[in-house]
Amino acid sequence: MASTPLRQQLSIMRQSFFDEGLLDQGQVSYLETLENEDDPDFIENVFTMFLRDSSRYIASIEKAFLGASKINDENNKLRKFFHEGDLESGKAALQKLKAEHVNFKQKLSVYVGMLNQAKLSEY
Repeated sequence: MASTPLRQQLSIMRQSFFDEGLLDQGQVSYLETLENEDDPDFIENVFTMFLRDSSRYIASIEKAFLGASKINDENNKLRKFFHEGDLESGKAALQKLKAEHVNFKQKLSVYVGMLNQAKLSEY
């Protein structure tokens, strides 16, 4: 395939995504190995799904917190880092969000179990 000005521009833009830390070169290289004759647009489809769905997923996560303050705080930090393009802080915030979610889920599960026990003991 001949190198056109558009292809050159795409190549420069792609490299800038790696240089700026917006994309992980190893992950993209792995995705490129999944592209084949049956699905020659695999990476384009992955990027398109991200563009289409990522905001909706973040909004869904936010709605699912049910007022869990610590989780909401971590989600807000994660969103801030995402918008700033701060990948390292975003990764750390995501790990903290996951930990807060696990902690909250465990405690809420115990609480719901106790609620059920209380209901059963009333009968």
